[in-house]
Amino acid sequence: MVWAISEYSKKVVMRAGETLIDELSTEDEISKAMDILSNWRAAHAYPMHSVLMTLRGQVKNVDEKAVVVQRLKRTPSIFGKLKRFPDMKLHRMQDISGCRAILNLVRDVERLDVQIRESRTQHKLHNFHNYIAEPKASGYRGIHLVYKYNGKKVEYQDYFVEIQLRSKIQHAWATAVEIVDTFTKQALKTSRGNQDWLDFFIYASAEFAKLEKRPIGPIPEGIDSLVEAKRLAKKLNVIVKLNAFAVTADYITKKHDGKTDYFLLELTDHATKIQVSQYPTARFDAATKAYAEREKQAKVDLTYDVVLVAASSMHALKSAYPNYFADSKDFLKYIRRVIEPAIG
Repeated sequence: MVWAISEYSKKVVMRAGETLIDELSTEDEISKAMDILSNWRAAHAYPMHSVLMTLRGQVKNVDEKAVVVQRLKRTPSIFGKLKRFPDMKLHRMQDISGCRAILNLVRDVERLDVQIRESRTQHKLHNFHNYIAEPKASGYRGIHLVYKYNGKKVEYQDYFVEIQLRSKIQHAWATAVEIVDTFTKQALKTSRGNQDWLDFFIYASAEFAKLEKRPIGPIPEGIDSLVEAKRLAKKLNVIVKLNAFAVTADYITKKHDGKTDYFLLELTDHATKIQVSQYPTARFDAATKAYAEREKQAKVDLTYDVVLVAASSMHALKSAYPNYFADSKDFLKYIRRVIEPAIG
């Protein structure tokens, strides 16, 4: 396996990021900056793989049925982050690459978090956020750890890799937010969009936190999150809409061998169809090139979305990225436990 290496200095990468969000940049400048970004992102694959192997070993000790996957951040997400945070520099972005573990129970998430941070991993813990103990204002819950690669390959020294730990119910909530974003062209994930939808997910998260017996987050004094979740679910017709957000899957291949491969997920035709292209690890370079080409299409076609992820099976892929398959059944299961009696 030949892993990608950055062909550019961090200063060049930083300038590419600035070019990409500068409205005065020329087409040629943007094209060159996109090539730099694509190479910089691809160079994170090995550090991400190294952290993933460590994470998988830790997860086995806690929840053998946990789903563990990895992904390289989408270009639109990188753009959005650079624009939202003026002081953010591309070469210092901590979630270009990420690994995610989804465990059955919240107590297992917390146990895994402690186990990871107390382990003797060669990589260096750089940042840590416990959004279970202190949920985000949006209602997001989970635990994030950012590590710096500190392995034998010096060319990747200090590259950032983010680890996200979530329980099934926390993951179901986050997935539903992304599904609604995809089908209603909003940005609820970054707290932008229709206020009723934003509020609904805040109150739904609070009720889910109650199910897990964890802090509910910053709900305004005098507001009953259960009453508001029920009211907004009825007003927005949440259950009917999420059931309607269904896509058909056009699988190019099916996978059950348990080996980690890369998958290019393409959401096409106004989010009515998903196409999955599989690349073995040995063809990672071809996968990243295809990813870069598809992202150029995504820039000009608002009905198209694409992401490159890695997983050991199609089941793991669908479990970790159900938003690309419009799979909201877990969220609907949990929200019904909270609000169904009031909807009738």
